[in-house]
Amino acid sequence: MRANGMERPAGRRVNLLSKYAGATVLAVGAHPDDLELGIGGTLARLSRAGARVVMVVVSIPSNFRSRRLEAIQAAEILGCEVRFLTPNRCSRVEDLKTHQLVGMIDGLVKELKPAAMFTHCLANLHLDHKLAYEACMASQRLSYFDIFCYCPTTCHNVNIPFSPHAYIDISDTIEAKMRAIQAHSSQFDARGLKTAHYREADNHKGRFVGVEYAEGVEIVRMMVN
Repeated sequence: MRANGMERPAGRRVNLLSKYAGATVLAVGAHPDDLELGIGGTLARLSRAGARVVMVVVSIPSNFRSRRLEAIQAAEILGCEVRFLTPNRCSRVEDLKTHQLVGMIDGLVKELKPAAMFTHCLANLHLDHKLAYEACMASQRLSYFDIFCYCPTTCHNVNIPFSPHAYIDISDTIEAKMRAIQAHSSQFDARGLKTAHYREADNHKGRFVGVEYAEGVEIVRMMVN
């Protein structure tokens, strides 16, 4: 088989994303744009496959009004809902006490009963990302759901070692991902930062699995039926 002009490796492929059709998927990012950068193509695929995808923004550290609006617009592009854990003020994740942040994530898990969660990986330079990761890991004690970690996210092109356990083909949703990233104009256009390297990075990941574009995830736990 060929996809987007590329030869796929031999062997039968199973679309594991379809297991979440009709279920809720929770995706947690420390700030606006983290989810779009790290896993935007996958979230768009999940939404198109029939999952209810809820994007969670833990904190907005600056330009509250514009960044909140950008996050809403980006979620719409990806076909997802968005929740803000600190909806009325600028803050950083580290401004929250650990028990407060854990309680907020716990509350979402209890309310939404997700079939899967996507969150930051531990290999991050940003402390806020690591704090979000730890709170999401703690939520595993509440119930069973699949949990995955997406690649480190930064506005600058920084090399942080990350070794995915699995790759998701986002060839059909790469354009939605790029539009969602570009919706965060206060972080890119206003600061003169480019976005093309995110497309290039996903193209590079795609080569590992014989597709044009892919995103990689670490698997923390996943049930295969």
